[in-house]
Amino acid sequence: MRRDFDGGWVSLSQEVLIGIKEWRMQHPHATLKEIEVAIDERLAVLRARMIADAALASAAASWEGEAAAEQPRCPQCGAKLKPRGVQAERSLQTHGGQEVKLVREYGICPMCGAEFFPPG
Repeated sequence: MRRDFDGGWVSLSQEVLIGIKEWRMQHPHATLKEIEVAIDERLAVLRARMIADAALASAAASWEGEAAAEQPRCPQCGAKLKPRGVQAERSLQTHGGQEVKLVREYGICPMCGAEFFPPG
């Protein structure tokens, strides 16, 4: 697992905090609900970046060359997957409504032929 996946978090979190403060200064009469929505929208951007970076730091992002015991297994038949290389981005959506794009190792099961991105 990579340990250097948090490189942009500090600068992005500072941008988010400054953005929240600027929004509040521009909306002095905002209701509690409006404040909550504005903060949640801004924090969702940071949250999505953290989720993507943390997911891509996992061994599942690139498992070619991993020890056989560490390679992902097919959820259908349990066989060890064979890497098929890095495939196109996979787009997911967070609970905050932000899109997260992951570029990960793609695998194929040599036993049943199932193809997919391993979890993790």
